[in-house]
Amino acid sequence: MSTNRKPKISEIAELANVSPSTVSKVINGRAGISEQTRSQVEEALAKLGYSKPLVSTKVSQTIEIITEYIENNGTIELIRHAAIWGKRHQLGITVNQKDPDESLGDCLRQIINRNPSGVIIQQFSKLSEDDQALLDSRDIPWVIIDPVDVPDDNVNSVSVDNWTGGYQATQYLVQQGHTRIGVISGLKQTQSAIARFSGYLAALRQAGIEYDSSITRESDYRSESGYQAACSLLDMPNPPTAIFACNDLTAVNVYKAANERGLELPRQLSVVGFDDVYPAAYLSPPLTTVEQPFGAIANAAVQMIMNIRAHKTVERHITLPTHLIVRDSVTAPLEHHDAGSANA
Repeated sequence: MSTNRKPKISEIAELANVSPSTVSKVINGRAGISEQTRSQVEEALAKLGYSKPLVSTKVSQTIEIITEYIENNGTIELIRHAAIWGKRHQLGITVNQKDPDESLGDCLRQIINRNPSGVIIQQFSKLSEDDQALLDSRDIPWVIIDPVDVPDDNVNSVSVDNWTGGYQATQYLVQQGHTRIGVISGLKQTQSAIARFSGYLAALRQAGIEYDSSITRESDYRSESGYQAACSLLDMPNPPTAIFACNDLTAVNVYKAANERGLELPRQLSVVGFDDVYPAAYLSPPLTTVEQPFGAIANAAVQMIMNIRAHKTVERHITLPTHLIVRDSVTAPLEHHDAGSANA
């Protein structure tokens, strides 16, 4: 049958001898249809000249990662480890960097047409009900890494213990004798940034050090804002003797700003980062930082997706520990060195 008129769902259903809802499921790639029924509907579609491409129902052996930007702030490590763990399950990894002017829904629509085995979403706030419905309409398991907001009960998430990491970083600086400890946090509306900053405050309170808002700066975990924040702190008349940079990319830019001002690290400025990603161990001096277990994060996310696919019970919210990695970027503040020399 050849016609310019688009056939109605009811006409297709009558020809295929199935219900209209079954036709809709076939057209939209929904599960729960036998192969025989699907074939009947597809034959009817062909006879009636239905030209809309059918959504694939075959599950792709891939996991799709969605991120807002790819930079050496942990995203690259997450992708690298996801590829390793995916390969163990014979799954490939596809990376999607969402355009700034692109909605998450538009990005998801492209992904669900590929019908992946699962989706890992990094650095996003709560998914809207429409976004969740898009993924759930194809029964695609999805996991949020380091959610911006506290996740709802029906959301699968993998996070790290950001509060303890922030506390450990600051406590270590306090133990070395620092009392004027600056901080460059992430965006304060994000859960990870709030938790790291709260850990910083708790370590100060425990040590009896009054919080000084003048040596607090906020960035977005990216290079330019981290560099500007570092410059702002180091150009103060009375700059901090130590800086807790809430991610390693910011710490690299603290090094850059300090070197431009002729400061010797760590003698004149101590620095602690957060992430333990390249090039932390290769900086001069090597960076003391809080390690995020990216291998364990990726493994937990991939395993969660596989367990959901296998209809196994899963723990919906996983929080993994962080660890302080001590290197050479921290020492006692300069006045302590000078006091020691005077007493010698």
